[in-house]
Amino acid sequence: MKHILTVLIALMFLFLVACEGPAGPQGPQGPAGVNAGFVYFEGFKDSLRCGTCHTPDNDTAKFLLARRLEYESAGHQEGTAWARGINSTTCASCHITEGYIEMAKGNYASQATKAYNNGTPPGCFTCHSPHAKGDFSLRKTDAINVKSFVAGAADLQFNVGASNTCVTCHRTRETSPMSPIPDPTKTAATDSIVITSNRFYPHYGVQGQILMGKGGFEFAGYTYPSSFHKTLAEGKNIQCADCHMAKPTVVVEGKPAAGGHTLKIGYLASSTATSRTMYVAGCRASGCHTDITSNTMTEANFLNYRSAQKDVEKGLDSLRTLLVNKGWLNPSTNLANASTSAPLVIKPAYKAGALFNFFFLEHEGSHGIHNTKYAKALLDASIAELNKP
Repeated sequence: MKHILTVLIALMFLFLVACEGPAGPQGPQGPAGVNAGFVYFEGFKDSLRCGTCHTPDNDTAKFLLARRLEYESAGHQEGTAWARGINSTTCASCHITEGYIEMAKGNYASQATKAYNNGTPPGCFTCHSPHAKGDFSLRKTDAINVKSFVAGAADLQFNVGASNTCVTCHRTRETSPMSPIPDPTKTAATDSIVITSNRFYPHYGVQGQILMGKGGFEFAGYTYPSSFHKTLAEGKNIQCADCHMAKPTVVVEGKPAAGGHTLKIGYLASSTATSRTMYVAGCRASGCHTDITSNTMTEANFLNYRSAQKDVEKGLDSLRTLLVNKGWLNPSTNLANASTSAPLVIKPAYKAGALFNFFFLEHEGSHGIHNTKYAKALLDASIAELNKP
């Protein structure tokens, strides 16, 4: 009985399908979809509309034009920084926008290996990707591996939030690494290092390492403390932007001069000024430097503040004199006194760490302000070792 019932149901279904009439006339066209008429380009965020951002109201809310004008005063915008990356397979990932984008996508392990003949200078779309992300968040904020160029010293894993964007480039350059590298264990009188290049350093942009108290040549038998800036950075309680992009932006003679997207702290307060004014609003805003009572101070007072930069400058001068007197540093070029035809041989080899530290701190450019204690410890140890017989 159950089988007969199943057969009857199947026959009824076939009958109903067979009796379906012809299709009726086409109904009226429905309303256009919410995204009708929009063309989405490759790489653009889905459902992103031009008018969402490209309207006077949104531009005013985001201050896009103001930030672009600020950036025109930034050192990153200058032609010398851009020119360094043109036709270069080792510098394009930081000095050319296209190279940075490819590196951020993971198409290069670290630095670019492709030359860009007509590359774009670093600009808004270097750090930001509004069309792909749909907002002005930073393009690359993942943790950065900063390569060490001291034998036996571990690489630095830098992970300080938004500051990772800065340290993507303000770090040692992994392509075309310096060779040989200094080794703290080569202390025997017969140990030698043969330097054949006058560029005995990994890169100019080592700010990330200095901030975190890493990357210098640490002679045995000394301590290497760090300033409180490192503690704040480790806890992600301070970012590069806190000091270098302080608000409000300083305007001089109708042009942005410091703060904001100028990325500058020092500036000339007038067209006739002969020394810089330092914009320290970020230092005050952090709540740390309560003894700073104004958003600006003279460059002289800034250098002498808590004797930090002054002491580091004195240490660099003393170390430079020792290196010149030993014939290791060319006083005219301020580079290592070495070439392939006239190599610089240093015995014992570990003392080459003093030359490395000079370049490490001199090229970093902050005069120790990022991490005064670490900078001073490296200088003191280097000077002490060179003064040994």
